[in-house]
Amino acid sequence: MLRDSLRKARNDRNGGILSCIALCILSYIEALVEYMNKWAYVYVELYGYDYLQGGRRVIGLFKTRGWQTIIADNLVNRLLGIMSLSVALLTGICTLFAAFLIEEIESKDSSWIGIGFVVGFFIGMILSGIFFGLLSSAVDSIIVCYAEAPKELEESHPDVAQEMSQTWTDAWGSDLTGPVFISLGGGLGVV
Repeated sequence: MLRDSLRKARNDRNGGILSCIALCILSYIEALVEYMNKWAYVYVELYGYDYLQGGRRVIGLFKTRGWQTIIADNLVNRLLGIMSLSVALLTGICTLFAAFLIEEIESKDSSWIGIGFVVGFFIGMILSGIFFGLLSSAVDSIIVCYAEAPKELEESHPDVAQEMSQTWTDAWGSDLTGPVFISLGGGLGVV
């Protein structure tokens, strides 16, 4: 798609050179973003590749499996982000309440109440971000390992493999091992 736009921009007489340069820069950024991803960390740790080579290999693995949808639609990270924000808000509210109680006892300056909420919010955000980041990395590792060797999981843990396959089928309507078909607003596309 980007290459077609680049060809069209070259043939455009009204400002083709500027749009051609912009599209060329965008194509390089697109290639970099494709290989620099969180999945590459898992591949680097599993096989010891350098980061860019690991990124290339894991993207190639997902493309051969037809799993690009997983890259775009990772609901686990969104859920963990919401949970981290919720923990931060609850921690902020608890420290706000504690600051309010302390101010009632001392009854001096009430400016510490707002600072208590902010400090509690950031402490909750940092600590829950660390914990939920660990969970997110574990989920990413499971997905990459399953994409790499699904038969080994079926042999060693058939119940878990069956549950993963059934969950995928319920969510996407197809098997984990084949390509995924999604609606593209009127047409049907293979991802």
